[in-house]
Amino acid sequence: RYLYVCHAELNAILNKNSSSVKDCRIYVALFPCNECSKLIIQSGIRKVLYYCDKYSETTSIIASKRLLTMAGVEYEEYRPKMNAITIDFTAIL
Repeated sequence: RYLYVCHAELNAILNKNSSSVKDCRIYVALFPCNECSKLIIQSGIRKVLYYCDKYSETTSIIASKRLLTMAGVEYEEYRPKMNAITIDFTAIL
């Protein structure tokens, strides 16, 4: 199935609301794969904050970290202060 879907990083960068993401941060659930890291580097994003690195031993993630490091893109684990966020859409109306 993964061969037929775009990763969240690609969707976020392609569907951004600004003209540039240069020098921005990207927050992701999983550490980005090597293909997403290439896009992150090319787009000018300077920092990746990830929630989980459960595939850290795979060749894709090892290559991803190497690419990001060589390009000077920082990455760090994101540790939220809250367990959940609740949005009350009725309060917006």
